[in-house]
Amino acid sequence: MRCLSAEESRTCDARTIAAGTPGLVLMKRAAGAVAREAVRALAARPERAGRVVVLAGPGNNGGDGFEAARLLHAARAAAGIETLLFGDPDRLTGDAKATFHRLVQTGLPVRPVATERDLEALRSATLVVDALFGTGLARPVAGDSLAARALALASSGRAFVIAIDVPSGLSGDRDDAVGPAVRADITVTFGTPKRCHVFPPAAGLCGRIVVADIGLLPPDGEPPADQPEVVVASDVAVLFPPRPASSHKGSYGHLLVAGGADGYRGAPGLAARAALRSGAGLVTVAAGEAVRSVVHVLSPETTTVTPDSDLSPYDALAVGPGLGRSEAAAGLLARLAAAPRPAVFDADALNVAGEATFFARRGAPTILTPHPGEAGRLLGTDAESVNADRIASARRLAALSGAVVVLKGFRTVVADPAGRAALVLAGNPGMASGGTGDVLTGIAGAFLARGFRPWDAAAAAALLHGTAGDLAAEVAGEESLIASDLTAFLGSAFGLLREARPF
Repeated sequence: MRCLSAEESRTCDARTIAAGTPGLVLMKRAAGAVAREAVRALAARPERAGRVVVLAGPGNNGGDGFEAARLLHAARAAAGIETLLFGDPDRLTGDAKATFHRLVQTGLPVRPVATERDLEALRSATLVVDALFGTGLARPVAGDSLAARALALASSGRAFVIAIDVPSGLSGDRDDAVGPAVRADITVTFGTPKRCHVFPPAAGLCGRIVVADIGLLPPDGEPPADQPEVVVASDVAVLFPPRPASSHKGSYGHLLVAGGADGYRGAPGLAARAALRSGAGLVTVAAGEAVRSVVHVLSPETTTVTPDSDLSPYDALAVGPGLGRSEAAAGLLARLAAAPRPAVFDADALNVAGEATFFARRGAPTILTPHPGEAGRLLGTDAESVNADRIASARRLAALSGAVVVLKGFRTVVADPAGRAALVLAGNPGMASGGTGDVLTGIAGAFLARGFRPWDAAAAAALLHGTAGDLAAEVAGEESLIASDLTAFLGSAFGLLREARPF
């Protein structure tokens, strides 16, 4: 999917309206998407339903907020819903005016904000819908304004925040925050992402990105050749059609996970469980006896074999979780790398390989999933150099290795040897925890075993991995997130893909 500027987004809106879809219909669809995410957040943590506050500006973003408040009231989603209006209600125009009057007719309180006392509801809010400013904010919010005070209160950490289109205070066209801005837990945008959703530091204020299809016409023309793509749910949803009734476990591939040195016995079990949760029909772990007993406890659905077992029964390999750096690990890596099977390599498989060209000798589809430190070692540099230009680093590693590369980190980069690159709009800092990389390896391996092309397997794995982490954080918080939480939330992440399937 493309990332659009604020002006390109407005052009898509105008073209859609000119083609016959009324602006009010688009506004209602947008509000519906916001209300769905609010209901999901309230269901995940029912205590968030105590007091919902909608921050509404005088433009179309505020119009979305008015309609979202009305929909939440109609759904009886919260004990109390109040809208704070920044602007004169008599000066509202167009579609925003129409949704405002629909909201007033429900009898819900709408408070025009004139003094700081009018912001008191924010102090006890449990969920905030941010509809204050939209993508086209032309100048920073004044630091001494009531709007700035509202943004600070909303971002205090007490309330769960859902931003409409962009967190207020950000510009859709900038990757920085030049003034006060909301820190959102979820941002619901429409049609396509904007620059602030994609690139840090602004992207760090957006939370989980939901790109809602409200029926906007696609942009005209082709994107610049060097512009990276973005990966969102609708991009990979088509890879997961409904399963035929005649399906059996052999329909979805057999993955072999290899790893698990002393001290890292749980790693292959994490990867195996993630692979099973990602739809692999069969998963086997190749490891020593001490590791295999741990795997059976962590994942009773997984079978195990010794490291020297025949590779012919397997459709794909996942190599590296807890592998270690011993001579035996190096020998196993050499044998598996030479096997004519699609494979994903991670962790110590990358460290033992030592350099990117090790993987260029493979004749089978290959995915590498390094963090910046591992990517630096493969490139003969360091993590700081990799992070200085993550897209260029991922492209270079892909070119040297002949593999599709998943460069982990905030806004994970997927790159292929031909120079294609995409940023994955999922993931959060709570995922900076031991074992989350093993989960990603298992997901990517499952998709290779199911017959996906390397790019599709890598992009889908990175998106589902990040989305599962985001959903887990929305329930448990970032501080408490652990790797096994990601596996537990993979089913919910697949559920979001089902919602994003094209009709």
